[in-house]
Amino acid sequence: MTEEPQNEAHEIPRNQLITWWGSIIGVCAVIIFGSIFVTRAYLERRTYEVENYRPPHVAKLETDLNLVNRDGTEVSLGQLRDKVYVAGYQYTECPAGCLGMAAIMKLLEEEYGDDPKFRLVSISVDPEGDTPEKMDAWVKKNGVDSEDWWFLTGDSDEIAKYMISEFKFYATEDVTDPAMIPSVGEYSHDQRLALVDGGANIRGYYDVMNVGRGELELQRLRMDLKLVLNPDLKLSDIRDEFAIEAPQ
Repeated sequence: MTEEPQNEAHEIPRNQLITWWGSIIGVCAVIIFGSIFVTRAYLERRTYEVENYRPPHVAKLETDLNLVNRDGTEVSLGQLRDKVYVAGYQYTECPAGCLGMAAIMKLLEEEYGDDPKFRLVSISVDPEGDTPEKMDAWVKKNGVDSEDWWFLTGDSDEIAKYMISEFKFYATEDVTDPAMIPSVGEYSHDQRLALVDGGANIRGYYDVMNVGRGELELQRLRMDLKLVLNPDLKLSDIRDEFAIEAPQ
């Protein structure tokens, strides 16, 4: 008569233990399978994002700017809506860097010039010195004569303010050391190139004149430009063309 209560006393903790372990195993299973599902979903999403990579919107040209092209035609940047263009900040009396920048832009023109959406824009750092006639002569002398490449001048103050406030370029500074002017020019200015899409969004800045990484920056610009010009293009379609890693 006394054994049954003892057996019942032993059975109750055992049942509780089984229930307890069963609950732990069930929770662990939910966590494991949930983690697998979340990880798989993340990897699939990340693969999709990498494969469909597009350069981000880093700034936007909120206002327009009226300028004068090298042929004397009055133009505005707003006319380039629905076009994709690369913009540089240059001037004709620049002794070195601007010629190098123009050479790189010419390479882009040779590569993408057949695309009707593609344009190039060079805006003068020195509008007072760069008359349309002077810019036109410089263009022809240096072999960068193209109808789809604007060389623009205009009001000095308006251009300087616009390049800082809208393009987000660094402010230009006068070079005051006479010994440096023959090699670097009268102005220390931003030598990056900007990629602008058809909605006036700046999609990237490219330090192509940088001694250490200029070649890598050019490859990045070429890839981003191709992706913006061709919205349906996959990164895997062009990855082998460019000597850079896929975006992480």
